[in-house]
Amino acid sequence: MIRFKPDVRIHELTDQLVAIVRACAAWSGRSSVAVEFNSIDDGAGVHGADTLHGFSLAVDVDTVGDKPEDLDQLDRFLRRRLPIEFDVVFEGDHVHVEWDTHRPARRPGRST
Repeated sequence: MIRFKPDVRIHELTDQLVAIVRACAAWSGRSSVAVEFNSIDDGAGVHGADTLHGFSLAVDVDTVGDKPEDLDQLDRFLRRRLPIEFDVVFEGDHVHVEWDTHRPARRPGRST
């Protein structure tokens, strides 16, 4: 199951956002742990100047219950599941996922 905090806003349902939501829903279905979207298109001043949160290209998610082992598993799953163009960053209390076309290509044999 996926949940959205009441103040989460989506300005545009981008393909990249759909990919993130699908991946989170897949992990939630496999693990039986609900995923909560905390931030997508926040207003100005909430995130850093370089963020893609205001363009429906970045999200902050965590797990309902906030168990560290669940967050770790969600982070690992998203790193494997999402295409290379996505940055997945574990930030301690949530996972930040952002579409990043400037990320270097994976080298053969390199694991993430």
